[in-house]
Amino acid sequence: MSFNALLRRIAAAFVLGALAAGLPARGEIQKFMLDCEGKLCAFFRASIVVPDGWVEDYEATRYFKAVMLLPKGLDFDKAPAKIYAVARFNRNKQPISDFLPDNIADWKERAKDAKITRLDSLARGDKPAFVRYEFEAPSLDEQGYESQAVTSDGDKDGNQFIVTITLSANSREAFKAAEPAYLAVLNKY
Repeated sequence: MSFNALLRRIAAAFVLGALAAGLPARGEIQKFMLDCEGKLCAFFRASIVVPDGWVEDYEATRYFKAVMLLPKGLDFDKAPAKIYAVARFNRNKQPISDFLPDNIADWKERAKDAKITRLDSLARGDKPAFVRYEFEAPSLDEQGYESQAVTSDGDKDGNQFIVTITLSANSREAFKAAEPAYLAVLNKY
């Protein structure tokens, strides 16, 4: 790795770490420009609160352009469950329902035996509620159990985003063990 590449990687890690420490307490989208293999690319970060017993994996956050949370003490590859938040720019201010068919199609593509269940919406005070779905595919060795909560949010400039917060686990046991942390993330967003 060249010296300049190393400096860019260190700077990106520092910026993400420093910004994460100063995030707003409740949902708002923050915009960053990251170095993506020599080009600048946008990263929209949902301001989630890390629950007790979990930590943010800053390297995975940067790589996936999603806030990636892992149980404390586990690395990304060994974590049986992960919580992540993705914010996508909603230029045309489409309703949440326009984005859900893509998520459901992705689940059906991953496993033909998938069971997809619509859960009750989760209120967010004066903000749009989370629309929630659960995915179960015991035939998958990885990410066979997921819960997604989708909502809309904005940034300080009035731009609109679709935010998806997901709990993904490799087993029903790991899913159930991580569910309280996931619900804590949703309740504080």
